[in-house]
Amino acid sequence: MKDALILKTIQEKIKNLGSLPGCYLWKNQLGQVIYVGKALKLQSRVRSYLNPNQKDRKTRALYVELYDLDWIATRTEKEALLLEATLIKKYNPKFNVRLKDDKKYPFLCVSTSEDYPMVFLTRKVKDNGDRYFGPFTDVKAARDTLELIHRIFPVRKTKLKLPLSKPQRPCLNFHMGRCLGPCQGNITKETYSALVDEILRFLEGKKDRLVADLKSAMLDASTKMEYERAGFLKQRIEKINQIREKQTVVSLDGGDEDILGISKRDDEGQIVILEVRGGRLEGKKSFPLTGLSFSDDEEAFNSFLRDYYLNVTILPSVVYLPTSAKGNHDVFLETILEKYGTSIKLKFPEMGPKKSLLRLAEKNAELSLTERILATKLRDQTVAMKELQEKLNLPTLPRTIECYDISHFQGSSPVASGVMFVEGKPYKSGYRHYKMRGYDGINDPGMIHEVIARRLSHLVNEEEPLPDLIVIDGGLTQLSRAAEAANALDLGHIPMVGLAKKREEIYFPGEKHPYSFDIHSPMMRLLRNVRDEAHRFGVTFQRLQRKKKALKSILDDIPDIGASRRKNILMYFQSKKKVTDATKEELEKVQGIGPVLAEKIYNNIQSLKKIEPR
Repeated sequence: MKDALILKTIQEKIKNLGSLPGCYLWKNQLGQVIYVGKALKLQSRVRSYLNPNQKDRKTRALYVELYDLDWIATRTEKEALLLEATLIKKYNPKFNVRLKDDKKYPFLCVSTSEDYPMVFLTRKVKDNGDRYFGPFTDVKAARDTLELIHRIFPVRKTKLKLPLSKPQRPCLNFHMGRCLGPCQGNITKETYSALVDEILRFLEGKKDRLVADLKSAMLDASTKMEYERAGFLKQRIEKINQIREKQTVVSLDGGDEDILGISKRDDEGQIVILEVRGGRLEGKKSFPLTGLSFSDDEEAFNSFLRDYYLNVTILPSVVYLPTSAKGNHDVFLETILEKYGTSIKLKFPEMGPKKSLLRLAEKNAELSLTERILATKLRDQTVAMKELQEKLNLPTLPRTIECYDISHFQGSSPVASGVMFVEGKPYKSGYRHYKMRGYDGINDPGMIHEVIARRLSHLVNEEEPLPDLIVIDGGLTQLSRAAEAANALDLGHIPMVGLAKKREEIYFPGEKHPYSFDIHSPMMRLLRNVRDEAHRFGVTFQRLQRKKKALKSILDDIPDIGASRRKNILMYFQSKKKVTDATKEELEKVQGIGPVLAEKIYNNIQSLKKIEPR
């Protein structure tokens, strides 16, 4: 139950809000901003959060943590929308959906503020008259596009303040036909501007119109017998057409469209944009999201539309979204119209070709999210292994880690399990089960001694590689017996540690006192994963042994049941309960069991059930 004093303090603040539009900031007990929202009427919107019986899962979770309130009033709801985006970037609140990367994506800049513009990559967008294209989520794609432009259009590539007071000798690009050489002063501003216009149309996706204009200029140059210029134009047309041939036609009406798809997994997500320009699929952009644990598709897309389309340089005419993103987008569309002087249409197709493209975008989002999560895990595993080597003072990077655990049920059916992790990931081929030979009771240290001795003896005899690190599930006593087994085989040099469950402390051989490390560090996460996997693997095997033993004990007491029939019964029913609950008819279905034997088995089981607890 929320503290009454906290609620009273917040309610007093709410009284001062009135009906102004603006943004509100919920804070936790540490003063951290945990959620930023916008509202047309601040007072009524904020008050709605104070109901503890919320239907919305996210609001219920937020209610538990909210402790204080702050707000910023604005003149309009459109201003609140822009302010909301700024505040989310500033505070990175845990309950808001937000773009994961805090980095600035690169743009292609055409420096149209200069007399002789050039094209280059930048991460800073300035309001200085230059034209910007992007953002590009893939830096390599941005560099590839820049290289393509430089290959097709002979624009200058060297930073110079033109025109120069004194012409200079042209560089290699001029002699290779990849620059018109404005540094020489022998090309007019008008001719160069025409080239820059071609680049702008290319980047805007207006390639059909660009090719048509180039063909017209080529014919005009040919008519005037300017054959060298006509040849240059023809080369540009051919290069542009080569690019267009590789692009899939997805819209016969030749429109500029964005198709959006989303994939979510726990708190992480990915949004993919398929960019269609002039009816052709030109590229894909992929954006990582976070803060999705308590958010639905509508909120995720609302946040993305705000963060992305209020910062792009070129708007599509239509944005296609899944039906799960439907909602009130009026403020967003009005803000777009006010900022760009033009608007976009949001469409939610439920069938047809556009629906197929939405599924394609969603599939791409799933693949991108999977790739990102795997890359993150791989990065964490590498960091974890390096941290293990450093903190445990290991001679080599622990690429192969083995962990051993003992499982039994009140001393009965004791088994050991050994799991292997290679490069920080489970290596199932290296998993091993062990039935205890020298112990039958509660003696975990003795059993650990036995299993380590058996494992290391096998590795030595078979001349197999030794692990880089052995982890024992247990404290100092278990670790000491494991070290004894290794020393007896002259393998005391193998690094070995014990990981105690209670406090997640690490023991080293020969040292009485354990060491504590940050339990949230990559190193400790990896060790816990290894230990927990060994425990899971051992418990599963131990339960299987108990089940087999229980089934066997029932059937052993029934006369006329040999090994073959006992095996058939076990395979057919799989569990003790199913055997004890079996009818005569079900028993007859077992291979080798006839009506007479089925009745005998059934009667024996019923008599055993009367004297044995279930």
